Amino acid sequence: MRRTPRPSRLSLSRLSLSRLSVHRRPSLPFRLAAGAAAVAMGAGLTLLPGPPASATPAAGISLHVSTHGTDRATGSAARPFRTIERAQRVARVISRTLRLPVRVVVHGGTYHLTDTLTFGPLDSGTAKAPVHYTAAPGENVVLSGGRALRPVWRTHSGRTKVTDIGTGLDFDELFVDGKRQILARYPDYDPNKPVLGGTAADAFSPARVATWANPTTALVRTLHNGAWGGNSFKVTGVNADGTPKLDWVGDNNRGSGMHATHRMVENVFEELDAPGEWFYDKAAGKLYYHAPEGTDLTAARVETAERAELLRVEGESPQKPVRHLTFSGFTFTQTHRTLFTHPYEKLQLGDWAIARTGAVYLKNTAHVDVRNSLFDQVGGNAVFLDGHNDANTVSGNEFSHSGATDVAVIGSPDAVREPSTWDAMRRTITDTTPGPKSENHPRDITISGNHMHDNGQFEKQTSGVQISMSRRITVSGNTIHDGPRACVDINDGTWGGHLVENNDIFNCVKETSDHGPFNSWGRDRFWPLDADDATKKSYAKLDAMDTTVIRHNRIRHSSAWDIDLDDGSSNYLIENNLLLNGGVKLREGFHRTVRNNIFVNGGGHFHVWYADTGDVIEKNVFVTDNPYDLIGVDMAKSRPVIDRNLFWNNGRPVPDINDSWRAQGLDTGSLTADPRFTGSNPFSDPAKLDYTVQADSPALTLGFRNVPMTGFGVPGAPTPPPLEWRAAPADPYKSLAEPLLGATATQIYSDELKSSVGLTDYDGLVLKTVPQDSYAFQQGLRVNDVIRGINGQQVGDRNSFWNVYHRIAAGGPVGLAVWRDQAATEVTFTKPSGTATVNNTAGVAHTGSWGFSANRGVGDFADDVHYTTADGAAATLTFHGTGVTVLGEKYSDQGDVEIFVDGVSQGLVDTTATERLAQAEIFAVSGLSAGEHSIRIVKRSGKYATLDGFRITG
Repeated sequence: MRRTPRPSRLSLSRLSLSRLSVHRRPSLPFRLAAGAAAVAMGAGLTLLPGPPASATPAAGISLHVSTHGTDRATGSAARPFRTIERAQRVARVISRTLRLPVRVVVHGGTYHLTDTLTFGPLDSGTAKAPVHYTAAPGENVVLSGGRALRPVWRTHSGRTKVTDIGTGLDFDELFVDGKRQILARYPDYDPNKPVLGGTAADAFSPARVATWANPTTALVRTLHNGAWGGNSFKVTGVNADGTPKLDWVGDNNRGSGMHATHRMVENVFEELDAPGEWFYDKAAGKLYYHAPEGTDLTAARVETAERAELLRVEGESPQKPVRHLTFSGFTFTQTHRTLFTHPYEKLQLGDWAIARTGAVYLKNTAHVDVRNSLFDQVGGNAVFLDGHNDANTVSGNEFSHSGATDVAVIGSPDAVREPSTWDAMRRTITDTTPGPKSENHPRDITISGNHMHDNGQFEKQTSGVQISMSRRITVSGNTIHDGPRACVDINDGTWGGHLVENNDIFNCVKETSDHGPFNSWGRDRFWPLDADDATKKSYAKLDAMDTTVIRHNRIRHSSAWDIDLDDGSSNYLIENNLLLNGGVKLREGFHRTVRNNIFVNGGGHFHVWYADTGDVIEKNVFVTDNPYDLIGVDMAKSRPVIDRNLFWNNGRPVPDINDSWRAQGLDTGSLTADPRFTGSNPFSDPAKLDYTVQADSPALTLGFRNVPMTGFGVPGAPTPPPLEWRAAPADPYKSLAEPLLGATATQIYSDELKSSVGLTDYDGLVLKTVPQDSYAFQQGLRVNDVIRGINGQQVGDRNSFWNVYHRIAAGGPVGLAVWRDQAATEVTFTKPSGTATVNNTAGVAHTGSWGFSANRGVGDFADDVHYTTADGAAATLTFHGTGVTVLGEKYSDQGDVEIFVDGVSQGLVDTTATERLAQAEIFAVSGLSAGEHSIRIVKRSGKYATLDGFRITG
């Protein structure tokens, strides 16, 4: 029997799709619409009758999504879909069949995502027919990784409320009325304390741990022991001594060392005691909240953060990427913290470790853009470009209070030839092929016009922009400020070609140390080699293939350097930058040019240079009293070009630019003169930001060209705070170099020196110079060695070294624990006999009131004497030997000093003289029995007593 055919689903779909397709496009063949309908049917989609989604020749087809829509609608403005996923399925069909641009317009409201929105190759557009997901103009579209709670609060205790929300939920962030709240912690959060919001040495002491009913909920966050980022731990139990068992999450590439004082603990119920704090009892399903004064919890919007990723765009491979897809206008928010939930990967030989995830995650993509959006309080990274990404753009966004990095551009280790890690460092090269090994790396990415601020709320090795194992990344026109570490970080030299320009960067490195607002490392194939400098130079561009350019940025820092080219960073051009309150550090590395920059209250920090570096420093303006800071640099070997620079110290001398400097062929064509800036004088106007020089400026005669004072960062964004002109050091004697075995040594007296030797603390004695004909060199000591121990005793400051060394007999064994090239080694030798000259600061104990003079003394210890005006003030030296001579000063304002040898008075010594006799021998004793002795000098009369040093006979 013949059955009457039922109306086909296809016919209904064809009707709707034909209306959609030919709307204002009568030339579009009807058969194309019918074919598209057939594809839609095959995909399980039904385009219901009704008003079609709009289509125009220029814009293609628009699909609409609304919180008030339904997924059985047509997707038109009048009948929108309910979910983005439904619009995505329809967009795929339209894009692949009609080859038209598709625009998915999402209307205002909050979309709590129960799953990550995932996009693959089927979601691709083409160059002529891209696919665009966008918020409706003027409407606030929020994509949330959280859950909206409907709590019924009751009082637990005092202002602490409790509600039942169900067991087993996975979240560690809570939002009330859109604002991130504070996970119960100790010490209490203090917005005025930048480091971790407040820290305490006893954060997880046995006494405190004993008060916790369930220590295994606790999460510990600390700074690295060198303050090189953060280190975080889960508490898994309690040891027998009451200390917590800590499981490191791996969030640092330089080890799990923990800072002694910068520590805090969170997610502990017993620490719930301050406004804004909360705690979720996962097993009981109870949420506790200490509501701030004035909070109306009956009307408050309470949300969790449960999704780690909101958008995931991932192609099948570099050969099958997702293409021509754009997301714009959204607010991305409320993602789960990644700090304690995702594995960390150590990035080559950089300092940083990262979690490969983000609120928006891109992998195997090309021409995928993220534009004009707000990333608001995401829990981890905001945008993560992982592995192969080509010609993507992140532009016009605001990133606010991200848990980790705002935009991370990170290649895959399989793209790196012979990679080294701190755990497995290669000392030889077998693969000398330049460039990447695979396509699994980002290239030609543009990050522009973004306002990035307050990143690193939880993770501390974070930045506005982080780049690793990538090529030709452009970072342009962004305003980046307020973060715990660098605002822009380039983790390695692979493979260079980056452009960092027109950015406004300030208030960085707020919680950590030894870093610049712009930071890079170049620890590539050449850097760890056991090879001479010439060999290293021949390999320097194997990875840093293309020149990285840093130009026309305004960078302001509150510490030593604005631009930090660390450990081997090579092949850089730094030009036309305004550098406020800092300068440029060049450590190791080759082929760096620093040209036409304005340094204000900062200079060039040249650390540990190789021979024949190929570096050029020229045509810069230095507004500072200290344009050059050299540590471990021999200009005769390094042979840089340093010339045609202008120096100005507000009319005062510039000590660095002297005859001995020019005698080395440096700055022979440079000038010291007023640059003649327009407007105010920076020395009296620390807020000055316009450093245009006038037409008659002497800088122009040297080849300097004015740096445009506009075009930095995002218009309307905040600008840098005023300068902080440096004050004289409180203890200038700490930087004095003292003779040691023909070398010179000083304690670690500054962050710059600590950075140059790669240490996390200030302990040790640094060898500033080690001549090749010195006993120190012959026994194996080298420039920049740090003596960390002597004969089993730890060396902290200078006295802890000299107090041991002076007591060793001539001919006795000396064993030194040495830190060299960021690794520990040992040097042993025999202490020489004869006469040793000792400075007045080398292990001399001063009691009473002594001052330090930088303008007295001559000879061996010029300009570094101690003096006292107080009768009874004493100085004592303990030594092993047979005699000693005291060096001081004789003059009309001197008086009597009393000398004691081994506690026995030798009587008064008159130190007066008609004419000044600087560094005179004021007392000598010989013929002592070989052994340990002490000599003590006590002021008894006169205006002054001075002490300049000793000569010890072994």
